[in-house]
Amino acid sequence: MTASTAPAAAVGAPAVSKWPRRAAYAGVAGAAGLAVLLPTGTAGAGWFLAGQVLNVNAVRAYPVRVRACAGDRVTLTRTPDTSRSMPLAFVWPAGHAVLGPVIATDRATVTRQITSVTRGTLTSGLKGYTTGYVFEGDPLSARGLPFEEVLVPAELGDCPAWLVAPTSGPADDTWIIAVHGRGAPRGEALRILPTLAESGHNTLVVTYRNDPEAFPSPDARFHLGHTEWRDVLSAIEHARAAGARQVILYGWSMGGAAILNLLRNWEHGGLVRGVVLDCPVVDWTATLRMNARQLNVPPLWTWTALKLIQHRLGLRSADLDYRDVRLDVPTLVYVDHDDRTVAPQPTVELAAACPSVQLVETREAGHCRSWNLDPAAYEATVSRFLKSL
Repeated sequence: MTASTAPAAAVGAPAVSKWPRRAAYAGVAGAAGLAVLLPTGTAGAGWFLAGQVLNVNAVRAYPVRVRACAGDRVTLTRTPDTSRSMPLAFVWPAGHAVLGPVIATDRATVTRQITSVTRGTLTSGLKGYTTGYVFEGDPLSARGLPFEEVLVPAELGDCPAWLVAPTSGPADDTWIIAVHGRGAPRGEALRILPTLAESGHNTLVVTYRNDPEAFPSPDARFHLGHTEWRDVLSAIEHARAAGARQVILYGWSMGGAAILNLLRNWEHGGLVRGVVLDCPVVDWTATLRMNARQLNVPPLWTWTALKLIQHRLGLRSADLDYRDVRLDVPTLVYVDHDDRTVAPQPTVELAAACPSVQLVETREAGHCRSWNLDPAAYEATVSRFLKSL
């Protein structure tokens, strides 16, 4: 079953520059964190690119400059992201602001309404980045939802999690396990959290290995969902110990990949009642190749990086592709066809192969931005899906 969301107003994007010979270009690929700054030489470039994909301590880039700020308007560097007329956050080292609609654009800048300044002072000259994670803080401070901070015992140590009780009455015995994406905060879930709280279920918003609040993996590398799924399983076991009889899994980006790995490696025996995936990474190879093409990285460098990633993680290329995972429970999947971070076509193919999947396709939202494109429609669809379970 496929539902479509009306596209936002189209805004032209600047052309991508050619790849330079030396280390003079930095590409930032959103939540997947595929930021690359490559040296000359195939082996060195492949090594560096592989490291950027797996590195948990990548340096944060601040590519957007505040050109002007007056009243409730801010003028920013024009990028494909700042040009999206949807709720976004602008984050700089000492602050956070929520951006409203685009008011005006020219070749180099975008002027947007300022909805609120959550932290710090927004002034001309600041450098920051835009993100779809509009809300900053915890469930109470950001969304007015009482919560409990709990520790989930996991393979390598305790993982902090937010436990949010339902707002619609006593909790039932089905829990929602919410899993954020690669390098994202658990605050990624704050956008949809009120809708989840209205569903009648407890919601456990988890962390996992290599999160700042959790613990590092022994090799200090992201494993692209191939070990992180064990921490999701630990969250399920924690929920069961607290009285859950079934769970609904909700994952964004690499959180979706971790859930797909969980379902590939673990027989849930009816414990999983449903799944929601928002722009999941269904094929890491296709995703890395897409990012490399956007940055005009030579194919040989990309091939070398893929081989190094497989070697470092002890995986085969087939292990990085989840199109063979058969989703045997009702599943709601979001995909955006203008996602420049995670390849969307493998997600479409996964959904087509599984009759239990309801696919919601959007355009011009970007990676994990379907809520931002139309919050009311997104929340209504998620609410209907949860009620259907």
